[in-house]
Amino acid sequence: MQHSAGFTRDDVVTAALEIGVDRFTMGKVARRLGVSAADLGRTVSSRDDLLVACLERVSADVTLPPTGLSWQDYLRQLSDSLWDVLDAHPGLDHTLINLAWAYVPFMSVAKRAHNALVSGGLRSEDAYLALSYTLSTVLTAHQQAVAMAETIESDRRPGQGERGIDAATRMWDERFGGSGAALGMRGPHELHGGDDADRVPFRPKESWLDRSAMAPKVEVIIGGFSSLSDVLSASGAGDHGASRGASPASQSNDTRESSVNTLVLVFHPNISESRVNKALGAAAESLGGNITVRYMYDIYPDFNIDVATEQAALLGADRIVLQYPMYWLSCPPLLKKWLDDVLTFGWAYGSTGTALHGKELLLAVSVGGAGSAYGREGAHIYTIHEFLRPMQGTSRVIGTKYAVPFLSVGALEITDEAIAGRAQDYAAVLQTPELPLLDIFG
Repeated sequence: MQHSAGFTRDDVVTAALEIGVDRFTMGKVARRLGVSAADLGRTVSSRDDLLVACLERVSADVTLPPTGLSWQDYLRQLSDSLWDVLDAHPGLDHTLINLAWAYVPFMSVAKRAHNALVSGGLRSEDAYLALSYTLSTVLTAHQQAVAMAETIESDRRPGQGERGIDAATRMWDERFGGSGAALGMRGPHELHGGDDADRVPFRPKESWLDRSAMAPKVEVIIGGFSSLSDVLSASGAGDHGASRGASPASQSNDTRESSVNTLVLVFHPNISESRVNKALGAAAESLGGNITVRYMYDIYPDFNIDVATEQAALLGADRIVLQYPMYWLSCPPLLKKWLDDVLTFGWAYGSTGTALHGKELLLAVSVGGAGSAYGREGAHIYTIHEFLRPMQGTSRVIGTKYAVPFLSVGALEITDEAIAGRAQDYAAVLQTPELPLLDIFG
């Protein structure tokens, strides 16, 4: 393959997805593009950076069911939509099951699905549970179907292959017989009793190769939540929200209070004229609950920072969010002064400076220029993450956990629709229980 010097970050993401979400390496991606692995550094800083970009691409392509459905029909159609996504991206099921933070880029999609379930008649907290159970069911059923359909080397016929389901069926028959009589089964779908009650003696079926095996499990989930709704209605809890919160009709918007005490500090010199940061700040404020938003230029127009107040606010937070526009490849002057004044020796760093240890630090940074301006062949040469290295280094010094930054690129020309999308994504990130961390050299 010929060397291609004109590739973009989107090209790199496409190549990685073609190889497989769980199988690509930087070397494989480079070979697919016909470039060197070092060349990839122009567009992606690490494999994790590329994986996040892949998951964001997949998330953006997810087609959710139409709104207006009952919650039961929405869950049925949602499970089919998720199966289609997993079919389109081999290895995605494995990645979502085995990588702890891989679900985070999908939080915006999950939030929209939650809204639809609540609108369809399911209680807010039950909607979150139903989504969790459905996703787990689809993922495991799909991963099993892939394993069953995969051709493996036969231990009976060296050099020849057989499907996983054929090997499983042969082993099952050898152990229990084709009829299951050895297990005392009275019918093909009955569990036996006795000492072996914990075993699941179902003989493999061709339906295990596709979504047919998933559908009955989704119906069990729907049946369980339907029964729960009936019990709540009969007990009166459905009317009063005594034990499971307010009914869908009485909930404000569909927002869920975050269980993480989050402090959002907005450093924008002219927030009223801002488009991106103004929208992000409003999205954060709308969440309420344990999320506090403070507009620092409004509080300290004279740059006279109240250190005691700021340190007290930081102590009460589990997650600290610094939201600001990138100014001259750095931060606004008030943020720099805030860092100098508030993060004092003996409190934030030094042998006794452990006040912020273990807290999450998230940067929410807007960048005016296009993403193509950042990278080895861009006007600025360095990536955005590289320009944020001083903040990452500060996080390391003060003992905070440095989360993957929330970046809004191209702020000068971004459309209103795109801003609304970023605000929705921001709200989802702020409500995430645990944020993915950026590798030291990521």
